[in-house]
Amino acid sequence: MDNKNNVDVVDVVLKQHVAATEGLTEVSNASGEQRGELFNALAPVLAAHEAAEQAVVYPALRKLGAEGAKVADERIHEEEAAEQILTKLKGMDAASAEFGTTFAGFMADVLAHAAKEEAEVLPMLKSSCSDDERRALGVAFLATQEPAASKA
Repeated sequence: MDNKNNVDVVDVVLKQHVAATEGLTEVSNASGEQRGELFNALAPVLAAHEAAEQAVVYPALRKLGAEGAKVADERIHEEEAAEQILTKLKGMDAASAEFGTTFAGFMADVLAHAAKEEAEVLPMLKSSCSDDERRALGVAFLATQEPAASKA
């Protein structure tokens, strides 16, 4: 995966899901100021991943027909709900008990969302898109994340 032009979108998404899970776990296990620092580092990464999915993955899924569009709509709805909670978390004191409770719910939602993507979205892309198409989607996915991460 060293060559940015030779990355399958399925592999990229799976790798980022692993990294997100690790980051969420670190935030969950931290406390006080450290929790805030870890959360502030993780939030833009999650936002960039979400932006790339909405710009690249879900439009590709919609092209696969009614079932693809239905799955895309469901995942987008989950991401919109998560984005609202992420915004709420950004305005909270990370050392507070309320942050811990809200973050725990957010983490559970994000992990459930990733599991649904891995069970539905990625297999649809793997079975319906050629290797070249998935590589092109991977390049577009990574390119989309660069400006999204700088805005978050």
